[in-house]
Amino acid sequence: MQNELIQLTGDVRRKPITAPGGDREKINLDAVRERLATSRGKQMWRSLDELAGTPEFARYVEDDFPDRAGLLSVDRRSFLKLAGASLALAGVAGCARQPQEKIVPFVKKPEQLIHGVPLQFATSQVFGGYARGVLVRSNEGRPTKIEGNPDHPASLGATDVWMQADVLQMYDPDRSTSVLNFGEVSSWDQFVRAMNAALAQQRRTRGAGLRIVSETITSPVLADQMAALLRRFPQARWYRHDPVSPDNARAGARLALGQDVDTIYRFDRARRILSLDSEFLLGDPGSVRYARDFSQRKRVRLGRSAMNRMYVVESSVTITGAKARTTACR
Repeated sequence: MQNELIQLTGDVRRKPITAPGGDREKINLDAVRERLATSRGKQMWRSLDELAGTPEFARYVEDDFPDRAGLLSVDRRSFLKLAGASLALAGVAGCARQPQEKIVPFVKKPEQLIHGVPLQFATSQVFGGYARGVLVRSNEGRPTKIEGNPDHPASLGATDVWMQADVLQMYDPDRSTSVLNFGEVSSWDQFVRAMNAALAQQRRTRGAGLRIVSETITSPVLADQMAALLRRFPQARWYRHDPVSPDNARAGARLALGQDVDTIYRFDRARRILSLDSEFLLGDPGSVRYARDFSQRKRVRLGRSAMNRMYVVESSVTITGAKARTTACR
C-alpha cells in the first residue's frame, strides 16, 4: 500500500497512482471529490485508496485481517451465544473443588479478636543482620500487610520492597511445613533427641567437633545464647556466612578506626554526597532511613533554598546511581 504521495492543495491533481509492483487500476478522482463534497463531519482515511474504496485496498484489509469478513457477518444472536459461552468457560476455572474445612466456634475466644477488625502488632524485620521496626496487620490471625513503625528510628513509618514482600514468606507454597531429616519428614522431638545425643558426645572433647554456621546475628538475646553455648563447649567454633557480606567495609573501618564498627550516615546533614559503588538507597540495612533523610535535603523550605547534590561512581546501574542522574538533570 505504499503509494506515491499526492498533495491535495485546492484541486486534486489528475495523476494516476501506481503501486511499486507495477500498474494497477486508476483511482476515480471525480468520485473521490464528490464523496468529500457530500460527506458530513470529520473523515478519517489513511490513503486515497481507502477513501475511494478501491479493490486493492479491500484485498489489503482482507490479507491483514483474514477473519474480518466472517466476524462482520455474525448476527446479533450468534454473537451473544459466543459471548455467553466464553463467559461460562471462564467461570469454570473458579469451580474447582476446594478441600473441606470445618468451621468451629472458639471455646475460648482470643483476646482482642473481633471478626472483620484487623489487629496491629509491633515487631521487627531483619535485613542484612539488622532489625527494622515494622507494624504487621493481622486479619483473624493471618498476617496480611507490613508497614513501617513510625516510632522506630530505622524506618520512621516508611517501608521498602523487602519489607512489603516479607509477608509473602508466610504463604510461600515451597515453604517447609515440618522438620526434615535428610529429606524425610521428622519432628521437633526427634530433632531434640538427636541433638542431645550429639552434644553428649561433644562434652568429652569440650566441643572440638562442634561447628556452628549462621548469618549475621545482631539480636542481643540470640547472641547471649550463642555465647553461653560456646562457654559450655569452649573448643567449638562459630562461623558467620552471608550471601552479601560487609567484610570489606569492616576491614576499612579497622584500618581507619582500629576496630570493627558499622558506619551510620546522617544524610539529613550532608550537602555533598559521593557514593563509590554503594547502593545506600536500597541495598543497606539502613536504606529506608537513608532514603528518607536524603529526600529531606531535597525539599526547599522557608529559610533554606539550597538542595544537596549527589555524585555516584558505580560499576553497574543502581537505584542510587539513577537518583544521582535524575538529580543532575534538574
